[in-house]
Amino acid sequence: MTKQELVKIIEDNFTNENGDIDIRGLKFDATVIISDMKINGNLYQSFQKVNGNLHQSFQEVEGNLHQNYQEVSGDLYQNSQEVSGDLYQNSQEVEGDLYQTYQRVEGKIYN
Repeated sequence: MTKQELVKIIEDNFTNENGDIDIRGLKFDATVIISDMKINGNLYQSFQKVNGNLHQSFQEVEGNLHQNYQEVSGDLYQNSQEVSGDLYQNSQEVEGDLYQTYQRVEGKIYN
């Protein structure tokens, strides 16, 4: 089966009444790679439970990027963001150290 055939099967069998692809609730006992996806709509990733590491790199988003309510037992790395609009970072609770270095801001900084 090719990946394009898999896309067709998913579209045919997992499209809800709103026309959205709905594959929530899947469980895998292996590493899952969902890289290099092209989405002509919105992408929702919520309630992930990962017993290993979660890698999210090189996202290109024409709209807004919302990352809310992360609970991380290890370290949280957020590097090299380029934001044309505003960057909101609110309500962080950090038991370890907080590093914020090499920021370039053309607008205002609110504390």
